[in-house]
Amino acid sequence: MKTLILLSGLPGVGKSTWARKYAREHPFTMIVSSDELRKVMTGEFQNFTKEKEMWQRFYDLIIFGRDHYQHITVIVDATNLHNQFRIKYGEIAGFDHKIYVDFNKSMEEVLRQNQMRVNERIVPTDVIRRMESTKDELNDTVLNLFDECWRIS
Repeated sequence: MKTLILLSGLPGVGKSTWARKYAREHPFTMIVSSDELRKVMTGEFQNFTKEKEMWQRFYDLIIFGRDHYQHITVIVDATNLHNQFRIKYGEIAGFDHKIYVDFNKSMEEVLRQNQMRVNERIVPTDVIRRMESTKDELNDTVLNLFDECWRIS
């Protein structure tokens, strides 16, 4: 079985921690992380100079996981705060099962957790607040692309 798990939430909400825990407990899980890929490509988590190339590689890694393994869970670890991206990943064909995981914690908790990260991973508070103010509400178009929707708070 091929499963896609799409994570969505603000920086610092716990997506990557959740993904690593899930992967430890579920063999044959591949995490595709925008933060980790950005670090590999630029040497820094917060360096956004190669975004176009990074997002293409990000997508290609999801497809690689799908195409090269008979039994695989691919976790898509990025903020995915806008429906256009949720739809883009939800429409990827070839997965037998798709799960959308919505991380929804209070702003106070998100900011607290963000400050607990190692320094190079801390996202400025004003950036997190701006992202919160522009994120899209889930809509039926998105939800209809997934077999399950999990909410983590």
